[in-house]
Amino acid sequence: MAPALAAAGEGLTLSDAWVPAAPEVGRDIPLLITIKNDTTAPEALMRVRCPIANFSERHTVDRGEGAPAMRSIPNIPIAAGSTLVLLPTAYHVMLLQTREPLEPGRRFTCTIVFQKAGSIETEVEVRKSP
Repeated sequence: MAPALAAAGEGLTLSDAWVPAAPEVGRDIPLLITIKNDTTAPEALMRVRCPIANFSERHTVDRGEGAPAMRSIPNIPIAAGSTLVLLPTAYHVMLLQTREPLEPGRRFTCTIVFQKAGSIETEVEVRKSP
């Protein structure tokens, strides 16, 4: 496992950003990342821009009646003084319509936009799916 990559800004620390390998173009893949909010105010992830995907959506997993299902949401809340780990089974960002093959070991930069902290660039690693 590669060491965690970190970026910081305005009381937020982003680390361990990664996506699963996707050899086919046009796939939808989750962006998984750890976000630490060291401030005394709640924060929200508003949008993500990555050069390897045409679009991104923020999702949560709805565990209502029946099987769990992804649901698009306007933002991902991050409580004050907390750490949020984006996971495919909980809050996460989907990168939609990949533009190129993504092989393990590759790295690229995404811009994560927060409600209060603004834009933070972070390096993302492509990994083999567990």
